Amino acid sequence: MSITPFAIILVALIGFLTGFAKGGFNGIAPLLTPLLSLILLPAEATGVVLLLFIFGDWFAVYTYRGEWDLRIFWSMLPAAAVGSLAGTWLLTSLSSDGLRLFLAGFILLLIAYKFLSDRLQAWRYAPEPWHGPVAGSLAGLFSGMFNNGGPTFNAYLLLQKLKPRTFIATSAIFFAVLNLIKVPFFVMAGVINLERSLSLSWAFLLIPVGIYVARRVVTRLDPQRFDGVIIALLILSSAILIWQASV
Repeated sequence: MSITPFAIILVALIGFLTGFAKGGFNGIAPLLTPLLSLILLPAEATGVVLLLFIFGDWFAVYTYRGEWDLRIFWSMLPAAAVGSLAGTWLLTSLSSDGLRLFLAGFILLLIAYKFLSDRLQAWRYAPEPWHGPVAGSLAGLFSGMFNNGGPTFNAYLLLQKLKPRTFIATSAIFFAVLNLIKVPFFVMAGVINLERSLSLSWAFLLIPVGIYVARRVVTRLDPQRFDGVIIALLILSSAILIWQASV
């Protein structure tokens, strides 16, 4: 990574946005790995973002401690751990350009999920014991590849009709534990570059700032306008990744 003003600003922004996401604006999280992939290899970017997420996860766990649904947590976590191992293998098996194209396609799926999520809430759903493990394995797969198992996890939780704070708390504890489980997989696969991570460690200082700002503005922003901005940025990131893979 070249140390340029653009790179410094981008890393600072990612640190801040990690806190902003953990402070209540989860819709930003899908943007972070694609953004960092503009200056790092996708696999390396995934490793750095994982460490940022782990730091931010425990702020969310502390905030919503004890409000999670452990039945859902345990029904999904074992399969998610296996899925994250498979995702890490794919992350290290694909070429950098292939991974950029995969990531670009995944971003487009995230956008489709955003438009379908409201319909999921209205769907008449009959739970089965196998649904949790299947959703968990898919969440783990995409978490292992892109640190972004949220859409699969959220889709399953939307069907459970949970109270908002229970929803957020269950998501917080699930990904806090899953991200810790992923660390040895990422280390063994060489995805986490300790030297690179240490060189960017100053960005961690911006995570609490992002959390603080998010809590201050969470009730002031128009949700639809905010979602529109995130979708536009995701489309832009997808287009840039496709361009990078083709040149």
